[in-house]
Amino acid sequence: MDDARLRQTLVAELQRSGAAEEPAIAHAFAAVPRHCFVPEVPLEEAYADRAISIKSAGGETLASISQPSMLGRMLELAHVERGDRVLEIGTGSGYNAALLAELAGDEGLVVTIEVEADLVERARMTLASCGYERVRVVLGDGHAGYAPDAPYDRIIVSARATDITQAWWDQLRDGGRIVVPVDIGVAGEYAVGFERTDDAMHSIGIVNCLFVPLRGERETTRQNIFARSPSARYGGRPRSIREILAVPTSDASAELLEHADIVVAQPTTTFAISWA
Repeated sequence: MDDARLRQTLVAELQRSGAAEEPAIAHAFAAVPRHCFVPEVPLEEAYADRAISIKSAGGETLASISQPSMLGRMLELAHVERGDRVLEIGTGSGYNAALLAELAGDEGLVVTIEVEADLVERARMTLASCGYERVRVVLGDGHAGYAPDAPYDRIIVSARATDITQAWWDQLRDGGRIVVPVDIGVAGEYAVGFERTDDAMHSIGIVNCLFVPLRGERETTRQNIFARSPSARYGGRPRSIREILAVPTSDASAELLEHADIVVAQPTTTFAISWA
């Protein structure tokens, strides 16, 4: 089976699973040749709905090309529109940046930042060979974002974080969205879509996920967890999250517990979590 047919098969699978319900997202997956971003694997494997490691050391995966269905769900949360200015944190292979370029169009801007120099060079070459020269691939620490092209309408983080950094707050416009896989110390790891309103971010969707950690210089994570009641923190059963409110830790107050079950204070951002 040729790559075009494999792409169509993947798109149909993503649509059936609800990971590419928006027509623009389905079109992006159909347009971007995933096999070009992972030339080291067989063609059929490149279009399987699974993550593929692209860099490892000492038995640890440092970077991967994410599972298409997970990318689709994160793109649904981001809801990138034509003309949007988009920042991706964690370039990896460059595949997601190509999907973002399809969604933002020629009139938009996609900037993607990566801490690994060899992956930056690889992504630049692959993106250019696939016709996505307009994607700006930057070598740098994703925790700091990329201020020269800020503010952004959308920020998508393609690696696990424990906080929303100050740079991401500063570089996301009011009314913009950030989608970030977060492990904030309770209930596991989730890809959360937030929409910003002034100095608060409200979750618009939450998806279970598993990502490699975001690499680079980071603030020391010294979280404090506050529960409205002992049972809210230790319920004796798995909990799913209904909604998350994120605010700058410098502005957080005890009143957050009046409307949430758990409050997790990270160095930059405090997350008020309500169980389903």
